[in-house]
Amino acid sequence: MPEHKGISCELHVEGQKATEYQVTQAGPICTSHIISQEDKLFSFRLNITSATLGGSVARLDLELWADGQKLDAFTFTETDYLVDDAQIRDSTGTVKVVKLRFAKLKTVDEKKPDQETRQNILRKLGTLEIKLWRAHQDATQTGSFAYQQEPSKNPIHEKSIKGESITHCTEFANAKAIQNPSSSGYLTRKIDPYETPWVTFVFRHASKSLLEAAGIVPKEILAKTSTNVKLESRSPGKRTRNIKEESPNLPEIKLSPRGKKRGSADEIPEPRYPGYEHSKKKRSRYNAEKHWPGDS
Repeated sequence: MPEHKGISCELHVEGQKATEYQVTQAGPICTSHIISQEDKLFSFRLNITSATLGGSVARLDLELWADGQKLDAFTFTETDYLVDDAQIRDSTGTVKVVKLRFAKLKTVDEKKPDQETRQNILRKLGTLEIKLWRAHQDATQTGSFAYQQEPSKNPIHEKSIKGESITHCTEFANAKAIQNPSSSGYLTRKIDPYETPWVTFVFRHASKSLLEAAGIVPKEILAKTSTNVKLESRSPGKRTRNIKEESPNLPEIKLSPRGKKRGSADEIPEPRYPGYEHSKKKRSRYNAEKHWPGDS
């Protein structure tokens, strides 16, 4: 996605940058559409200009949202940043690290007592969001961190999304339980009010055919080209005919430089706090709901 306020965010599917369509900017929100593919893993790669992280702005707080529900929250100081998983607590209390992938959205055609009725979720199905706040350098460790509860998967009635361009949702993959998860997180001092992030990147996704039908993906971009191929004939002489070859005009794929993994050694300034290693990689996570006195 184009740089916005000194920050760019790309969505990568299986390691390749997804092509973005109808990119728009409205205030702090940058929105685009991408083609989602069932069972494909995806991740986000952020690049922050050095001018953005300077002066009183020494770190960024980030929240990852999918289908209207928050998955995880992080704080970091790097200019290249990779978000490729989340840590959640399931219904049994187990904390797991999970990868993210696209899944076909399943609907029901009859009423269910537990069907999804929350409009803030129904309106955000098929939507991914990266929310970013500017924050001060200092971060205080807290021992009362609460992992995000695993998002609910209530049945979606087909009438609830009738007429909407929705075919896929986000699901978890490659889940691994974290043994003895730490309760440590970090409190940060945001410069921007929590209700109004500095920048929000919104990716709306659906199948190629649906986005074509909606006029979001121009059909001519994906049109097949024709090639003249000479064919030998058993009869005297030669004749030619047009044979359509499948050679889609694919967009150029550009890989971002590999960013630092979340939780890298220089993510939180020295001194490091003991007891924070609760998985194979350390991560700086913050309590989004808590603010220091005097924050906006």
